[in-house]
Amino acid sequence: MAFPILVFIGMILGCAGVIRQMIRVGVMDVPGHRSSHTRPIPKGGGIGIMAAFVIGFPVLRLSLGLTPLSVPLGLTLGGVVLLAVFSWFDDIYSFPAVHKLSAQAVAALLVLLGADGFHGCALGWVLEGLGFIWLLYVTNALNFIDGLNGLASGTMALSAAMAAFALFYGHDAEHGWTLAALAVCLMTFLPFNFPRAAIFMGDVGSQGAGLMMGWAGLVCAVSLHDFLLMPVLLFGVLYDVAFTLIRRAFAGDSLMQAHRGHLYQIAARTGVPAATVTLTHWGFAAWGAFLDRAVTIPVIIVAAALLPQILWTVFVVRRARRCDIGRW
Repeated sequence: MAFPILVFIGMILGCAGVIRQMIRVGVMDVPGHRSSHTRPIPKGGGIGIMAAFVIGFPVLRLSLGLTPLSVPLGLTLGGVVLLAVFSWFDDIYSFPAVHKLSAQAVAALLVLLGADGFHGCALGWVLEGLGFIWLLYVTNALNFIDGLNGLASGTMALSAAMAAFALFYGHDAEHGWTLAALAVCLMTFLPFNFPRAAIFMGDVGSQGAGLMMGWAGLVCAVSLHDFLLMPVLLFGVLYDVAFTLIRRAFAGDSLMQAHRGHLYQIAARTGVPAATVTLTHWGFAAWGAFLDRAVTIPVIIVAAALLPQILWTVFVVRRARRCDIGRW
């Protein structure tokens, strides 16, 4: 195991080095009306995450006696690289939403082709369609939720680590190592962003790693026959986005317009410390992991995952009504 440990150390050092370089480069995220920060902060920390993962992961596989890349994983990483590169240019130039969705769709199709490969056969049109929607939803949800220090990156790091553990336990070490490598890269980024941000992850990280979280859901469903593991790990994120979209649709607001109406944003605007909101979401991920391991009845798992979200929603909405925060 000495060689894999050295590879992990190399990924950590490489990730940290690129992040420090991006801080020096200083592509700044200037605060706007939707921002939670009040001073310009460098962005592009996700380049370190994705570069360390994409370059280091084949080396890790080689150290484990595996081929550097199988065709399915090559297609998956191709989709991730495509989306990460596009997202970095989007961080700089801010493309229209339709262009972003097109890039996400192409990347999701590559990931689905990879999923077919590791499964050994086509998943069928219905499952392909559901998988495609899942990938787009998870990628966008994690992008939308990346508005407070450590929220998206920490939730993804915990979820990737817990899913890796489940895959190792389920005798799928090959895919377990994939998520373990991603978790290490995300955890390396966290000290640069939480609790005080020296740099932001940016779309390059939230969308690139978000697509991998979607891929992890497909892997766990096929390899472990566990369709709920990733949904309950990410339940806080998925719920927040769904609740916000539904609420805005009923209010007649444009779903394509940028806003500050997510539950996590409203909580921060009412005075809940940003670190508290972030730690709450980390707790949601930990609760999801516990439910998936301790409970065997799917309906009970979903109900138990939903309960803290309802309590959180009631808490945030009551604070919003008591505080003068303007339109939300």
